[in-house]
Amino acid sequence: MSTRFRSGLGAALVLTLTAGCGSDGSESSANYGNILNSPAGLVLVEEEHQAGWMRAECFTCHEVRNMHTENRTGLPDCPPVSPPPATPAPGCIDLASIQQTIQQQGQQSCMQCHGPNGVPTPAPTPTPVES
Repeated sequence: MSTRFRSGLGAALVLTLTAGCGSDGSESSANYGNILNSPAGLVLVEEEHQAGWMRAECFTCHEVRNMHTENRTGLPDCPPVSPPPATPAPGCIDLASIQQTIQQQGQQSCMQCHGPNGVPTPAPTPTPVES
């Protein structure tokens, strides 16, 4: 196979794969039902997240603008707090605060609520001891 052909084939493959990524449609929250009723609550376990288990890149499959746009937990929405950044009352869901955390922290925010998704946590680097 010629280099030129392989380059063209590679470019076509990249275009094909990226054409299906993302969405230019309206915002629509993915409906996973009430995740609090899941086997481990908010923390993902392999049996309910098989396609994404052990994948660290959450945003590859889950589109940021569609995350946490609808409260399906059965808990009430938090009333507005004033003045911001006051902490919402416990036992309610503050979608705006969750979305703000996602925007500020990116994929690192996912693990705070949903656990490591089977991704091994790297061992901490030992601190050198001075002699």
